[in-house]
Amino acid sequence: MTVALEKPNVDAVKDTGKYFDEKNRVFEDALKGLLEHYPNNIKTADVLLKVITINDLYSTQIPLHSDRIPTVWEVVDHIVDLKIDPALDMGLSDLVFNIAKTEIQSKKIHYNYSFATKYCNWHRQDLFPIYDSRVDEYLWYSQNHGWIDPFKREELKIYKRLKETITEFQDKCGLGEFNFKQIDKFLYYEGEKLLEAIEKKKQTASTNEDENVRY
Repeated sequence: MTVALEKPNVDAVKDTGKYFDEKNRVFEDALKGLLEHYPNNIKTADVLLKVITINDLYSTQIPLHSDRIPTVWEVVDHIVDLKIDPALDMGLSDLVFNIAKTEIQSKKIHYNYSFATKYCNWHRQDLFPIYDSRVDEYLWYSQNHGWIDPFKREELKIYKRLKETITEFQDKCGLGEFNFKQIDKFLYYEGEKLLEAIEKKKQTASTNEDENVRY
């Protein structure tokens, strides 16, 4: 199964944004309220509430307990130690890498990239775009269809390059009036369509293989 998506435009992004808000109102309101109440990242307790909530609601899979990789508690301490608030206000791309790379002695270095983009985005939605599998899939689809310039897919794991690519997507598709959060709502649903099509294709192929083996 393949999906043919139309090149995005202002109306499509607005319509998708309205649909997203209707479907995710409680989720969005909860996080918005949390960030308004705890905007800074100085106190451990404040950061803990935000890390646990974002990790859980977005399923970014940072464990509560682990002997192998850094846990939620260690990520919280890491963020507090970084003193990130000035870098958040300046929109520094390196901040995402610094948050994502959590290094704990005796544990494997872990790179919580998707979580770090979401943590920064919820503090400054105008400066930090989100990365996840849906965003990745849609941007790759966009460059394959000539909507944006070609790039190497692994470059999206470099935050500065991701930000440049999404900004280029906004410019070339006439979507400059939207901030990164509004763009993410569109990428979320369009990317989900692509991932669902890929999964159905895999299931169909698996079914065909089973039938061939059976007969």
